[in-house]
Amino acid sequence: MATMCVIYGDVDGVYTADPHICPEACLIPDISYEEMLEMASQGAKVLHPRAVEIAWRYNIPILVTSLSNYPKGTLIMDRR
Repeated sequence: MATMCVIYGDVDGVYTADPHICPEACLIPDISYEEMLEMASQGAKVLHPRAVEIAWRYNIPILVTSLSNYPKGTLIMDRR
């Protein structure tokens, strides 16, 4: 079984808003599955809600990053 899922994109991680549209958006360094699922369900295009649900079910952390920023980015995991 996988120990982590790394998603590479054109931005450095999950932001408070789309950084292409809102340059003042801030990078979120870590977020819970529940919070990410809520963002994805409300239209954030970083991850599909089902992908977050599966990772949450199997407790597989997700790192959202870019090739230029790896290993930094946003870590999505259970905060318990």
